[in-house]
Amino acid sequence: MVKFRKQAQLAAFLLLLTGCTTTMSNNDTEFDWKATESGPENYPMQIIDGTFRYHGDPDNGLYVPSGAALYEGWGIMRSSHNVGPDLKPLPDKLDITYFSFAENKFYQGSFDLPYEKILSLFREGVEHNKEDPTYQRIMVGVAPGGAVAVWLLGNGIKEVFFGQALEADIDWEKAIEIDLEDREEFVKEEIVDTVGPEVLADIQKNGIPFHQWALYRTQYNWLPTFAVSHTPKEFGMAFYNGESGNFDFPVDQTFISSTHPVPKNIDFSYAINGQGKKYLYIIHFDEREILDAFDRLGGNQEPLQLEFDPKIPKNSTQIRLRNDKEVITLKKFIVEEF
Repeated sequence: MVKFRKQAQLAAFLLLLTGCTTTMSNNDTEFDWKATESGPENYPMQIIDGTFRYHGDPDNGLYVPSGAALYEGWGIMRSSHNVGPDLKPLPDKLDITYFSFAENKFYQGSFDLPYEKILSLFREGVEHNKEDPTYQRIMVGVAPGGAVAVWLLGNGIKEVFFGQALEADIDWEKAIEIDLEDREEFVKEEIVDTVGPEVLADIQKNGIPFHQWALYRTQYNWLPTFAVSHTPKEFGMAFYNGESGNFDFPVDQTFISSTHPVPKNIDFSYAINGQGKKYLYIIHFDEREILDAFDRLGGNQEPLQLEFDPKIPKNSTQIRLRNDKEVITLKKFIVEEF
């Protein structure tokens, strides 16, 4: 299976490099985990200061990597710092200060995290595989308008928190550590250097979609299906809200009984007519098309099916979203050719 989130693979690889032999302490509340950070594509961010505060020890915690320009994509890991003790408590608070280049603004927030949920997921991950637990990192994402998300990262990505930071009045030169006269010109140059002049021009013309990151979190009652008799045994999926994972097919009862955000990418291996060579399909959806389709057909929580009809050549593959009354055929997705 292909994993869309490269940082999940990198996290597992880096964990092996550390030579760690245990991932959880004997008291069942301390784990081997590291902090990392993320920012949205096209809207560069920079974390000025951040700390995951340990549960039961609010004066101590693990710092969030800072100083790097964040623009890899929402839910994609930027940095990996091997610091602090291997085994440590999980966090129940997050303090974060960051700068949004697209707005030329600072944001700051202090948030209570869902400790019991985080603890439960880490415990389940270790029970599933002590040598390679499901989660090895905790990642904070920052976006324009003050959007802040926290995910657990490892063999998949799971969102555990979403909050709103407030605009902050912070000394620019001390925070960014640059002595300059023209702050606005520096900000423009940073955007051009990181994501290009076309993106800067688009921001200046069309503004910033401030509600986009909250919209990504909208949940729908949907299931993946295949319009073929020989179906894949598993598939990988990444969602617009930054989550990702690998799933068995047909999906299990847990997936069926849950709602899910809109998928951004999906991959699966498929043998035409169930025989011969297997072909790998890596499908990238058009954001506007698929978000609009889900909203139109599933906005009132109607049950939906996202149906895949894989073909050769791959660009003739068909994908349809349907409820019990209407079908939308998607036309703007891309199937990777290689």
